Amino acid sequence: MGLVIAFLVALVSVVVGITTFLIHRERARRHWTDEAEGQLIEQQRTAQAARIRATYSSVSMHHGNGLVTDDLHKHYS
Repeated sequence: MGLVIAFLVALVSVVVGITTFLIHRERARRHWTDEAEGQLIEQQRTAQAARIRATYSSVSMHHGNGLVTDDLHKHYS
């Protein structure tokens, strides 16, 4: 019985430790000064990926010529 209680105490302490670590890491991440710039870059990349998916859908790829090298440089440079 003592072994079961010790195991449960150890398990609870590990869960509390991991939760505390993740909370502190998230708070530190929120206070980072370049967060706004990083979010802006992420939003731009997401919008760019959405434009590429819309422009080069599977239908347009199967019924067209595919990617032109000029398009590749325009989207990835």
